[in-house]
Amino acid sequence: MKEFKHENILHKRHFDLQFSIRFEVVDDVNFYSPFHWHNHIEILYVLEGKIDFKIEQRKYVLGDGDMIIINSEVIHSSKLCGHARYILLQVPLSAFEGVYEEIENVVLKERPTSLEAEKLFAYLSKMLKSVDDKRQENRIKFVSLLYDFFYQLLTLYKVEQKKSGATSYYGINRISPVMAYVEKEFRNKISLGDAADILNVTPEHMCRLFKKYTDMTFNEYLMSLRISAFYQMLQNSDQKISVIMDECGLTNYKVFIREFKKTFGKTPEQVREERRKSSL
Repeated sequence: MKEFKHENILHKRHFDLQFSIRFEVVDDVNFYSPFHWHNHIEILYVLEGKIDFKIEQRKYVLGDGDMIIINSEVIHSSKLCGHARYILLQVPLSAFEGVYEEIENVVLKERPTSLEAEKLFAYLSKMLKSVDDKRQENRIKFVSLLYDFFYQLLTLYKVEQKKSGATSYYGINRISPVMAYVEKEFRNKISLGDAADILNVTPEHMCRLFKKYTDMTFNEYLMSLRISAFYQMLQNSDQKISVIMDECGLTNYKVFIREFKKTFGKTPEQVREERRKSSL
């Protein structure tokens, strides 16, 4: 399944820095994050469980002790396979202003080896201890560890190539108004004409732009948003499947089931039955 959107990072201002980061241990079950992008560098380290990750067209299965590094402005998605605990660090590019001016052109190694992940985890572990300790001195310690962590990334895990034009900042922002429109209106009937009018182009040209900069069609993106919303409601509601489909703007059952199974490997009925058994 394909979908992407701009993700609004939930800022957690642990300290009064000039930038905000997200840094926490996440403990969740069957969470699905559809395709999105942001102007942050994201690091995810699995403490326990299994996570299916997709970055553009590259697929990864992460288990205990695995790490993934997501470069900024790159489309990605994730799906927890049952229960999982992981460390999540998201740092905006603005954190490097005046310190590392080339950060926008940097591509970091996406999938560290087990040994590399273990070494990087040592930094994350120390950072977590600094966050938990509320003493004033540990604010300085945390910032020191944060930059030391990225020093390691930039000196040892930098890949010497530029990002492809398909995921360039300009390209993403060119169609971001359309993405925002679809994200807001996906539960309703979406008009290609209305979406194209946002960019002041024809529907055909808008579809070409969308495919060029996202590597997916407009309809694939729309279906992804609807399936994502359906999945979350399926996990948290006992409403009939047909009712949830209607609330999510899903009208073609055959197409919906095909795309749902492609994403989750099972039917909605099977997902609901698994949830029921796990709650017994």
